[in-house]
Amino acid sequence: MSFLLILLFVVSLLISVSSLDDAFIDLVSLGIVRRRAPRLGDASAIPPTAVFVANWHEEQVLGKMVEGNLARIDIPQVSLHLGVYPNDTGTLRVARELEAKYPDRVKVVVNRLPGPTSKGQMLNEMFAQEFGGDSDGPDLVILHDSEDVIDPRTFEVYAAYARENDFIQAPVFSLTRAKGDIVAATYMDEFAERHTREMIVRDAVGAAIPSAGVGTCMTKRLIKHFLATRGQVLMSGTVTEDYILGIEAKRSGFKSAFAAISRGADDGRDFVATREFFPKSLDASIKQKTRWVYGINFEALHKLGWAGDPWDFYFFMRDRKGMITSFLPPISAALLVLMLLGYIDIADTSEQMGNVLIASMWINLFALITRYVVRVLACHQVYGKWDWIGIATRWPAAIYINMVAVYRAWVTYLGESELATKPIVWSKTTHEVPEDFASANR
Repeated sequence: MSFLLILLFVVSLLISVSSLDDAFIDLVSLGIVRRRAPRLGDASAIPPTAVFVANWHEEQVLGKMVEGNLARIDIPQVSLHLGVYPNDTGTLRVARELEAKYPDRVKVVVNRLPGPTSKGQMLNEMFAQEFGGDSDGPDLVILHDSEDVIDPRTFEVYAAYARENDFIQAPVFSLTRAKGDIVAATYMDEFAERHTREMIVRDAVGAAIPSAGVGTCMTKRLIKHFLATRGQVLMSGTVTEDYILGIEAKRSGFKSAFAAISRGADDGRDFVATREFFPKSLDASIKQKTRWVYGINFEALHKLGWAGDPWDFYFFMRDRKGMITSFLPPISAALLVLMLLGYIDIADTSEQMGNVLIASMWINLFALITRYVVRVLACHQVYGKWDWIGIATRWPAAIYINMVAVYRAWVTYLGESELATKPIVWSKTTHEVPEDFASANR
């Protein structure tokens, strides 16, 4: 039996197992979108809320982001707190101008350390200044980035969920991209599928809810707990401190929720969610996803381990299976080509092994079609259009990006790379904001 035939057998079985896992999530997700939605109040019921925005060289977008969002958020209780470094003179100047223009809605928090340190350190500094000493701090803190289009309805949702939960994550979706922006549009597909399926299931079964880094709400009680027990809210020295924070919140005994609320449409569209533009160049996307993969699959594995209830263990498996499964689609495609060319012959196996392989390949074909349909449905649920051709066009690009990102994360983990051996510093991504916030799609 040839090595290629054995490799085909192993790869096909691994894809089948992963596909059955995905199918389980799809089935469980049916009909539970609104299951835990609390009764919402109105804007007057929203407590004092601070939106934390950590910045490093964001002078080109910060003004537009703040003014655009303030125009959308007509809620006096909500203020934007801008974390800035003392040596980032461009961003500090813009932030001070915004604070002077909107004294009741904007506050500048200057880091006591020069930048760049890390996003986690900046946020920890903001928490320390806002909640340390005699300061009581706001009732709720929401994490956002300087490119986010904030849905004003999220604050009503956070306030409602915070009656029973201390850690709330709202859905995050990409703003609509042009058909030619293939790389950027892959985020539309992936976030739509994940935040209308998997995150819904995590919430329904009581598993830990990881933070997406934006659209994350924390109560004062949770923040003060972490400050009192370890002196900081976010784990220092990590590249995905937000993901780790969500797991730690549950481990510390706090209730968490994924607030998947859709409003104003009979077919479930119009999610109350954070929207933003994601990277549109191949290099920028791979760099960003390498950091995500390294942090979630390797760093969190060492720092968090596998502790938790059975559902937490299951979702740790799902979060970390990409270390292997991201390589499977291109390998399987190459093996199928070799099989068609006659370099691999299933007849060379035993009858039993051949039957298993053929059954596995049929399962994988059905799973591929199902995955495609599910992704189309998810995008329709978020964006209100049937993009059959666009999703099919972008899918190979997403597979390539994810494969290269996982490969680079493995190199980082096993080798002597900067990410693995040097102190964590700010991982800078060029941000883009809409020209017109008022018409930014929901």
